[in-house]
Amino acid sequence: MGQTTLSSLFTFLLIFSIFHNSRCQKQCGVSDDRRGGPSRVRAGFWFSQYSLHSPAPTIDTSLYTHLYYYSLSLDGANSGIAVPPDQVAVLCNFSGTVKSSNPALKTLLSVAADGRQTSFSAMAADAALRAAFIASTLELARENRFDGLDLAWEFPSSPADMANLGLLLEEWRARIGEEAAPSTLLLTITAYFSNHLFDGPTTDGPDYPTDAISRSLDWVNILCFGFHRNGNATANDAALFDRTSHFSASYGVTSWLDAGIPPCKLVMGVPLYGRSWFLKNKSKNEPGDPVVAEGPRQKMSNQSGVIAFLEIEGFLKDPGTKSVYDGRTATSYFQSGDLWVSYDSPQVVEGKVRFARRSGLLGYFLWPISFDDSNRTVSKRASGVWLGERESQGGGREEERFPEGGAPPLAAAGGGGAVSASAQRLSVTGCRVVLVCGLLCFLSGWLWV
Repeated sequence: MGQTTLSSLFTFLLIFSIFHNSRCQKQCGVSDDRRGGPSRVRAGFWFSQYSLHSPAPTIDTSLYTHLYYYSLSLDGANSGIAVPPDQVAVLCNFSGTVKSSNPALKTLLSVAADGRQTSFSAMAADAALRAAFIASTLELARENRFDGLDLAWEFPSSPADMANLGLLLEEWRARIGEEAAPSTLLLTITAYFSNHLFDGPTTDGPDYPTDAISRSLDWVNILCFGFHRNGNATANDAALFDRTSHFSASYGVTSWLDAGIPPCKLVMGVPLYGRSWFLKNKSKNEPGDPVVAEGPRQKMSNQSGVIAFLEIEGFLKDPGTKSVYDGRTATSYFQSGDLWVSYDSPQVVEGKVRFARRSGLLGYFLWPISFDDSNRTVSKRASGVWLGERESQGGGREEERFPEGGAPPLAAAGGGGAVSASAQRLSVTGCRVVLVCGLLCFLSGWLWV
């Protein structure tokens, strides 16, 4: 009797584990091509505001599988999408222009809103306004030959906003599914680096609606940078690892995985800009040392404290400027006089892309591609590493390694709320774990019998 019961139990576990694994694969698009999702994503955000400096025809489209047109905003009067007059022609020609050199390229139209835009919060809270917004985005995407849509809401600031975001995404996906168009539009969001919003380790912010996200989206672009926009000390603004706080890309990726988003629906952001400060004392020039102000306003960004990679290269040409690589956080920084800059060097970008690959993520995105230099140095490095094209001096492909003193993929970020490395690895392979457990149970029952 006991043997029969155990055999039945083990058989149930085996069947359940296979079903669960199939469900996970389906969630990752392995057996479900309904949305036409890609197997891998090498994306770039093209900012329309920089179209004079970096016109669409000059983009090296061979480096990307997906390009985002960033961005349009909400018309608060009718919850439609506002297209500025100077963007009409650029928007209309964008997809055709970039696809002329890479027909396989997918283009997505990104609609952006910051946390201060109350009209967006109001739209998400009203069913009729959500419907108007969705209809407007679909019409605009189809008219201008885009392959998908993206929502860059930075950031829903309350539990109500997050709940309404979930409703919006589900209704958006449903409306896309009802279209009679020959191809299904992709649907993504560009989100906070963590699934939980916080400004510091003790801030109790809202969580993203991960169930709705997992059901409705093709993937999530996570903004793994901009960690230290303000402050009175130098800091690594886009650290891959940080064992002393939440503010790292590895922590952010882990938080999304632990919230239930599969790795095949995560695309990790890599910045093509640096964060700058003026040092209080030029002799104190390491991360955490005091500053007196943000760095100067730069031509490309038109923002204080934000410097494009192509502008960073100008500083690095000075023989007196030395770039330092910090293996503990996988970041780079340099000092030029009393100016201190944290940035993603090509070496840092290579490490981040390897991290994304080894963690099983869907891909990476560069933000914004207009900030790369004329040789596309960073973009080429990222694409080459992702495709496995960078070879070691010995003639084979480079071994995927991380800096001494750094951390392995999904290692604990440290600080309050950081989870163990074993728990983080479990998040990445969760779909397989249940299958393995079921098989072990079945074998144990067979041996017992």
